[in-house]
Amino acid sequence: DPSALVQRLDLDARSVASIRRGAEAKAVLPKKEKLKLRRERWLQKIEAIKLAEQKRQAERRRRATAVVGDLQPLRDALPELLELEAGARRPPARRRAASKPRPAELSRMTAAQRLQLLEEERARFRELLASPAYRASPLLAIGQQLAQQMQLDGGQL
Repeated sequence: DPSALVQRLDLDARSVASIRRGAEAKAVLPKKEKLKLRRERWLQKIEAIKLAEQKRQAERRRRATAVVGDLQPLRDALPELLELEAGARRPPARRRAASKPRPAELSRMTAAQRLQLLEEERARFRELLASPAYRASPLLAIGQQLAQQMQLDGGQL
């Protein structure tokens, strides 16, 4: 029956959204204004992306810095009054200046720090292979070396 297929589009049958849409007259903007608005929205999106990236990098940087619990290394680095008085007479022994503690995870290390760690491990391995304790009992020597290294790493952190 074709009469059943016909839709009625009276004002009463229309939805609330379509009534509102029809009632408002859209502001007609010139093409230049539309392009300006579009460009401003685009620039705002780019700025938001840059800001989010900066926040993410700052958060990553904050997570990478080690939290120093004790001030003992700082106290050791600062000269005492007696050392300063004696330092006028003789130069003090040079200490290795560690500006930042090395991160525990390889992913947070710089390339130079990773290379330095690799060289230190190579030197330790060569030293272990050359030791007479390794020749006598390899597993025992490796276990002792690992335990010693774990103690040193635990003391630094």
